[in-house]
Amino acid sequence: MKKDLSDIVINDPTATDFGELSGRVGNLEEGFDTFKAELADNTAATKRIEANTSDLVEAFANLKGAFKVLNWIGKFARPLGYIAGAVAAVVSLYTAFKAGTTVK
Repeated sequence: MKKDLSDIVINDPTATDFGELSGRVGNLEEGFDTFKAELADNTAATKRIEANTSDLVEAFANLKGAFKVLNWIGKFARPLGYIAGAVAAVVSLYTAFKAGTTVK
């Protein structure tokens, strides 16, 4: 029967209690060693993933910058389109007027 640690502290500890505590500490040390090994494996895997995906992350960052530039070009091109349309309309009206045709 496993005793609670409070039972060992409150009651008069015996050699068996100390043996049980020593066994528990040994189990904890083994568990920590396993935990350390698994943590090291996980850290190595995380670093490999980071190294493998760094180019992809950089590409997405560059793509984000490209979309910003294209958005600026689009904001600039919209008024230019209106101006070009107005100039084309004026030129076509002038050409029609000069040719003597009428617009119906």
